[in-house]
Amino acid sequence: MVAPIILLSSPYTNGQSLAKVIVSAVTHAATLVKTASTKLLVNAQGMTLYVFAPDKPNKSVCYGKCAAFWPPALVSKGTNVPATMPGITGKLGVALRTGGARQLTFDGAPLYTFVKDKKPGDMTGQGLDVSGGYWWAVVTPRA
Repeated sequence: MVAPIILLSSPYTNGQSLAKVIVSAVTHAATLVKTASTKLLVNAQGMTLYVFAPDKPNKSVCYGKCAAFWPPALVSKGTNVPATMPGITGKLGVALRTGGARQLTFDGAPLYTFVKDKKPGDMTGQGLDVSGGYWWAVVTPRA
């Protein structure tokens, strides 16, 4: 529990009570920020899927050491990837990696996992700026 602190006046509030100024600021901020219902994309094991900002549509630039830390979400040969899934906006697809491996994509962005995520729901790679760019967990609005 947070103990309330109330000052009756301050030289910075133009004669208004500080409490009134704070309530006004909080009320105004509440109109600027809202929550949205979203879904986090994960693989079949429940591990967070990421996109790499420097990638191009349907083309990964993450190879070598990068791919050792950020394993591509690979699709087995002969596996059909559905273009859409119920409840998720956006399209799934496959991009060919150098060497012919098939990488899962979301709206054309190649998808990856992160070796430091140890259990389903971990998102330790979110917002990291490593391997030449930013990594972002993939969230999508609910359909």
